[in-house]
Amino acid sequence: MIIARLSILLVALVAGGCLGGAVGPEPPLLIAQVQALRDKGHRALSRGDVARAGRFFDEARRLAESIDDRSGLAGALNDLGTTTGLQGDPGKAAEFHRQAHGIALELDDRALIAESLSYRGQAAHLLGDHAAALAFYFQALALAREVNDRLGEAIVLNNLGLLQQAKGEAEQAEQSFQRALALNTELGERRAMASNLSNLGTLSEKRGHWAEARSLYEQALALDKETEQRPAIEADLVNLGQLSEVEHRLEEAISFYDRAYRGYRVLNQVPKAVDVLTRLIRVLKATGQESVAATYQTELNTLTPRP
Repeated sequence: MIIARLSILLVALVAGGCLGGAVGPEPPLLIAQVQALRDKGHRALSRGDVARAGRFFDEARRLAESIDDRSGLAGALNDLGTTTGLQGDPGKAAEFHRQAHGIALELDDRALIAESLSYRGQAAHLLGDHAAALAFYFQALALAREVNDRLGEAIVLNNLGLLQQAKGEAEQAEQSFQRALALNTELGERRAMASNLSNLGTLSEKRGHWAEARSLYEQALALDKETEQRPAIEADLVNLGQLSEVEHRLEEAISFYDRAYRGYRVLNQVPKAVDVLTRLIRVLKATGQESVAATYQTELNTLTPRP
């Protein structure tokens, strides 16, 4: 299982106003509080705490509804769609993004429309509706370029690349990832660059270009560690562990899997911890380290209790 990296838009919207132009007055206190709650959620999400992020986003949604802050509400709905998708419910995520898109259209906010379309593309992709995802991504890409949102363009290109990869269109996917990487490099968006590099690494690994894949995964890991992106760090370690297994560099695979496992445990991401621990036990047994494997097997049993 190679871990693909969706790009998620974690930028603050300008509440109740347009981008550019003269600087206006400070937003009203409660509107500012909506944005502050969303910012807290984004920080929690960047640390890998999806549940906590969701609580902040839901609080922002309820506050935005209470003061009829339509722009803030749309942003909070998109945020909730992100966390819901990460928690494994793409159908519910799609509904949040659909609601946000409707508000964006009502406000005639082209930047917010583009963002919502991009999110709807992500949700459709997760639901397996590739045709709908492609349509949403192309609409989002056109609008992002129209409003000169280069960060948004890079996000759509990365996620479009994942869709193209899923459809078996490797060359088109590589072009999309490379274009996203070029934009993010120019913008200095190091977190997004890590996603692009990781996805390019996946393409290289599938083509059997293992040295190239390792270099790309290592670059992604360095950027994720620099920007403290959890659980992206753990995902990079899993990819490096799997590649090491394929290359029969089993001691390296053990190290990468062990580090990823411990990270997932700290983040309380039990299903991912179980997956990596299962891999680790398999490689330990393959190298004759039965006693160490038995110790980890005991840990695995505690994570997967029998009914």
